[in-house]
Order: sequence, then C-alpha cells, then structure tokens
Amino acid sequence: MELEQVKDNTWVLKSWELIPVYRLDAHKCILLDTGLVEQREELQEALTNYGLEPVGVICSHAHIDHMGNVAYLKEKYGAKLAMSLGEAGHQMSYLGLNVTSYLLPPEDLESWDAVKGTPCLADRIILPTEDHITFCGAEFDIVHTPGHTVDHICTRTADNVLYLGDAMMTGRTLHHSKFPFAFRVRDYLDSMRKMRSEPADKFIVAHFGVYDEILPLVDMEARFFAERMLDLLDLIDQPTDPKKLTSDICRTYHITATKLSDVSYFESSSLSYLNYLRGLGYLEAYVEDNSIHYRRTPTSYARKEAKRESVLPKTGQFR
Repeated sequence: MELEQVKDNTWVLKSWELIPVYRLDAHKCILLDTGLVEQREELQEALTNYGLEPVGVICSHAHIDHMGNVAYLKEKYGAKLAMSLGEAGHQMSYLGLNVTSYLLPPEDLESWDAVKGTPCLADRIILPTEDHITFCGAEFDIVHTPGHTVDHICTRTADNVLYLGDAMMTGRTLHHSKFPFAFRVRDYLDSMRKMRSEPADKFIVAHFGVYDEILPLVDMEARFFAERMLDLLDLIDQPTDPKKLTSDICRTYHITATKLSDVSYFESSSLSYLNYLRGLGYLEAYVEDNSIHYRRTPTSYARKEAKRESVLPKTGQFR
C-alpha cells in the first residue's frame, strides 16, 4: 500500500480501496476503516514501512472490506475502536456480522476466512445524536448516513476532509458494480443526497477516489441507482421472490455466482430492491403456498410505457 497525503494530517493508504489515515504525530495515527482480512499482510507491511502505529480506528460500518482487521489491530497495537451504535452491535459477534448482509448458516459464516477472528467490542460507541467526537485526542465530525447498512457513518477530520466510506461509489467502481448493495435503498439514496450539502475541502470515497467536489458524482450515482432499479422492474413479468430475482439478474447481466456467500449476499440485495420497488408502488406483496411473492402493479406497467431505453451496460456484479 502506498501512503499518499490528502491534506495536512489526513492521508490515505492506497490499495483496491482507500483506507484513510489521520496522523496524530510522526508515528501515531488513527485509521478510518481497515480493509479485508486478506489485505492484512499488505496493511501491516505499510504500517511498518511508514513507521505508523495505529492507536485508534473509526470504522464506517461492519462490512468485511472495512472492518476486517479491526480485531487484529486491537490485539497487536492496543488500538481503540470507535463505531456507531448500530454497527458496533453487529461487530460484536458472528451473529451480528451475519445479519449485515450475508444470512449464512452460522457454521458456514464462522468458518469463512473473510470473517474469521474479526468480531470484537467497540471501545467508543457513537450515538445517533452525536455529530462530533473526541477520539484518541483528536476531533472528528460524524455524519450519519444509514442505508448501505443500518448505522453507516461518514467521518470528517480536523483538516476538513470528509471520508464517505460506502455512502456512495464513483468512477470505475460504480460502472463495474451494477448493483450497489443497500440494506434499505430509500435510506441509502437519502443519505447519498445528503452528501450534496456536506462541506469539505477534500472528499475520500472508499471505492474509489479523492475529490475536491462530489456534487456531480452524487447526482450521477443517484440517477444510476434509480435507473437500475427500474431496469430490474422490467425483468419481472411473472410473480417473483428474492431467489428468482437473483437468478434473473445473474442471467441477464452475466453475473456468475459460485460461492454460497455470494448467492446469499445477492439474495439479500434482491430483497432490498424488491422492497424499494414495492415502496414506489410498482410491486405488491402477497402470500401464496406459505411463501411471500411479489408481482407488478398496474402503475408499474403505465410507467414502463413511458420509460426510455436504458443506456447502462448489461454486465457487472453486485457490490
């Protein structure tokens, strides 16, 4: 990982995602997220090479690509962990991590290398009412952005650099990931649009980039997501459910699911999409044969007549 300065004491470690580093002095620092378990060796090598000692971690949310090394850093360096209330509840156990998006059988989750040894307790709980914290001697602003997960947060450093975590995606990642994950799509879109009015001199997006201005990017992703949801609606000609919709999405958009964790993750995403379309009045839910099914409403067919041709490419993946 290469260490690159963003502004003053705020830096980023550059890998396939960005891990922000707030330097307290020449050696001590606070990390904003920690990357995947499989990045641990790379992360440790970078910390050693740059003479950095993490005394704290502010974690945006409890997804494996952001919290994968928190427990390791707590054990090795005695680093303190700050997390929002909802995310800290997930981080504390395998059961909690499972409900963030995977919903795997417990024995499968606990043996999965991506999460093995990662649950741990937060040392500082960030309440929903807090928009500013003092942590490890440094001051940070907190912006609450639920939707991607239950209690996702963004963090602004004292250098007026705002780290967005997964509150939005940009550029190549957005183009490649045709189905951004959202625990609740409506809240994800609301939180993303909230970024339009958040001031900062620099913006760090985990997936992927450092920007002076993000307003056009926010509008682009909001439009992208809204269009993609309507594209999915057009896949639904017969009653569906999360399993069937996942299969239809993978077939239509040339996505290959080879692992149990992938399929479970995709089905969790599909349920979120179905609930969003239902909230728009385009789907209705009903029970048949002891199962929940979703079917299109007359309103959705009227909308289909007015929908312009999508320009989004039909390749990609869930993200």
